[in-house]
Amino acid sequence: MTLTDTKRAEWTNWVWSNLYRGVPPRTLAAEMQKRHVPEAEIRQIMGSSFDARSDIVDHEAIANCRITKRVSETPGLKKLATRKAQVFTWENFLTPEECQQTIAMIDGHLRPSTVTDDRGDARVRTSSTCDLGDIVDPFVNELDRKIAEGLGIHWAYAEPNQGQKYEIGQEFKSHTDYFEPNSPEYLPNTGERGQRTWTFMIYLNSTPEGGATRFPRLDKLFRPKEGMAVVWNNLNPDGSINPWTLHHGMKPRKGEKYIITKWFREKGWGPMFLES
Repeated sequence: MTLTDTKRAEWTNWVWSNLYRGVPPRTLAAEMQKRHVPEAEIRQIMGSSFDARSDIVDHEAIANCRITKRVSETPGLKKLATRKAQVFTWENFLTPEECQQTIAMIDGHLRPSTVTDDRGDARVRTSSTCDLGDIVDPFVNELDRKIAEGLGIHWAYAEPNQGQKYEIGQEFKSHTDYFEPNSPEYLPNTGERGQRTWTFMIYLNSTPEGGATRFPRLDKLFRPKEGMAVVWNNLNPDGSINPWTLHHGMKPRKGEKYIITKWFREKGWGPMFLES
């Protein structure tokens, strides 16, 4: 059986929309097989994602991905002067127009923010979240690609984009982005995709007062600036977790704060690193 051009286009759109949402390729292939799509058609539609899963983790290479080599040649990209953690800022990573378009999208799809483990504090995170990756829109896919290209790791090794909104008095208390080994949250969250590696966070607006991201162990405060990214590696080059990346999304005292957050993972499909 050969698919019609219309059916092939429908399946192609379905596959790639779900890949951007973080659905594993083998799950999509299995669903297509259940729908009696021929394997040759599945291979053609899925392209490089078909049977291309990689479970080999090179933490040293992850710690030396593209962003670490571009500091001297990329306007606005700076590395924090510390050996305790890999932390970068990137001014004007997104344009004002991209920021405003993302804010409008976030405002239309908000839900209460959640955490995998509140450590006994029900108010550890009081912001709202938008699951941008669940929105079928070419603009969301372009954000995925832009962030991945900036870091140098393919978006197939990342979670779908999230947007967050903080109103006056809302915060995300001090926390780390990695999943704590030997904790109840660890295995349920790392079994499929592995540990979180890099965090790529982008401020979508400049808050009038408050709303900074504070890294208390690094004694560093980043104030929200429209279009600026703050990027850090949650792991050490040997793959161990880095507790120096503890950070606090502080309360805006005036106005609202909007951000994008994208978390990268150890496992995905296809080649991990994008060419420099």
